[in-house]
Amino acid sequence: MSTAAVWGVLLTVLLVAWVVLDGAVQGVGATLLRERGKDGSDRRRAPARRSAVLAAVGPLRLPGEASLVAAALVLVLAFPQAASDLMRVAYPLVVALAGSCVVRDAVLWLRGRRPGQVWHDVWEAVLVVASIVLAGSWGALLGVAWGNGLAALGLAVVAVVVTRLHGDAVVVWRLRRTTPLPVIVTAVMIAAPVVGTAVAAWSRFGGG
Repeated sequence: MSTAAVWGVLLTVLLVAWVVLDGAVQGVGATLLRERGKDGSDRRRAPARRSAVLAAVGPLRLPGEASLVAAALVLVLAFPQAASDLMRVAYPLVVALAGSCVVRDAVLWLRGRRPGQVWHDVWEAVLVVASIVLAGSWGALLGVAWGNGLAALGLAVVAVVVTRLHGDAVVVWRLRRTTPLPVIVTAVMIAAPVVGTAVAAWSRFGGG
């Protein structure tokens, strides 16, 4: 295996780790204010329940973000041309991803600084928006790597939907101690676009 191939595999593994770990946080953030009732109806999630679901995915955020930072370093150092092309073509998406990640983390910190419910409601609404933007911008970036505008739009929608499913699966698994099978299924769903994009864009990465 060539050196470029080794770096390519490492980059893919790091990105898969990020989408699986942080994708659960994104999904919970996007659906924080609403949940599906036992009767199948959509209802507003109680404040105590919001705190519980955030706590369920909280331990996944830092290792996920560490994987993203490591992936960014590998991309810049091992594939500088690909990184340059990505910044040139998709600069607004990169800014949206990085900015929404920073806002999401700031909200998770600020949310607990004061006890008032109004304070929590405001920051939780911001968290919902930041989580959706984060997932959507990531999906769109994958589409840019495919070099197709329709792929960018489609993968943005897919990322938002699948992260929600993954977040729900992780919360149910961690809070109710159920079988991890649904988490495995959604993890495969959320990782598949990353692996598929890495394979499709290999010629571009290998030329970096």
